[in-house]
Amino acid sequence: MDVEGRNLLQIEALNQRGGRTLTIVDLIRAHTLDTLMAAYAMRAIEQGASILTAAKPSGAGKTALLAALLHLLPPGEPIITVDKTELITEGLRRPPEQPACYLAHEIGPGRWYAYIWGRDVPAFLSLIQGKRRIATCLHADTIEELRSILTGPPLHATRKQVGRVGLVLFMFAGPIGGKFRHRLSHFYEADGKGGHRLIFRWDAQSDSFVQMEPVADPQGLEPYRRFMERLVEEGECEAGIVRQKVLKFYRRIPRE
Repeated sequence: MDVEGRNLLQIEALNQRGGRTLTIVDLIRAHTLDTLMAAYAMRAIEQGASILTAAKPSGAGKTALLAALLHLLPPGEPIITVDKTELITEGLRRPPEQPACYLAHEIGPGRWYAYIWGRDVPAFLSLIQGKRRIATCLHADTIEELRSILTGPPLHATRKQVGRVGLVLFMFAGPIGGKFRHRLSHFYEADGKGGHRLIFRWDAQSDSFVQMEPVADPQGLEPYRRFMERLVEEGECEAGIVRQKVLKFYRRIPRE
């Protein structure tokens, strides 16, 4: 099986609630995020950003969001699911210029498949270097709580390690307009100084997304935004089809 086929299986394994694995098209149509946020995330991922999705309650949609974003990886980048410590050790020995996405289903103490905890967590975060990235979830509702969990006992990751995570995205789930909904509530990007800056947030009163910072290189972001709009307009939601369209887009756009 080729890299793309294996990757789809690794993403599918995140889906533990049954049904079809949701894609970025599903999430935009459900107003979980908008096309500009999806475009911004896609460009950051294309440029090598690691991904950490978070929410304190179970069922808030952090794993669904993570899976949808993994469909946006650049072509040929293998997803390696970290189901044992040895894979982290092996990853740290690999040349950082070799692209790879190391996936932990969650940073948490449970003994479930691909969960990591304790001293494995700072080692996992140390994988972020060069073209190596990580992708995972965590139970936390704020950036301060997330940092406290990761840098406090028993994990003891450094603030520098946490600051290397390119995208930190928080989910909300609850009643909106009389119906249970999911929203990407806070969208953070690494600021290059060991911290994170808030790029977008969800306004609960208007049920809309607010841009908090000017978009860097808006002209460069435009192809990603147009792609996301077209993807939603075309309406194909199945993971394999969405992935093929993502690959076609990447073949057309110049890459460093």
